[in-house]
Amino acid sequence: MSTPTSLRRGLRSVTAGVIGAVGIVSSVTACGAPAASDSAAAATETVTTTPASEPATTASDARTARYARAVLAGGFPPVVPDPTLFAVGEGVCRQLAAGTPDAVVLEQLRPVSDYAASLSGGALTGESAAQLLLSAARTDFC
Repeated sequence: MSTPTSLRRGLRSVTAGVIGAVGIVSSVTACGAPAASDSAAAATETVTTTPASEPATTASDARTARYARAVLAGGFPPVVPDPTLFAVGEGVCRQLAAGTPDAVVLEQLRPVSDYAASLSGGALTGESAAQLLLSAARTDFC
């Protein structure tokens, strides 16, 4: 008995569909397996770091503490974290060492100084806070 042509085409189509589905499932499963083993390998990987130099950190902490005391004594509110104060002080010192005019440095300090002035309860203006950051950096940080 011969199979009609339309039935043969239908069987081929179903067979191709099943083979395609098996291929997709196996490739999805295969793609998922390495990711699990990669994350397991990453979870067991240990990364250690050592401080570059302890004295430099201590020196920078001392400079930052002096700078913070100086700006706080001038009425600057305690709203700027130490790492930010350190970055501000470093930036001011670099600009001064490069010969940048005070007016330019003051303008660059305005985002931080305006923020601090807005939280100073009227004790500082943005301009006076910027001047305070510059003066304190010059005398207590650089």
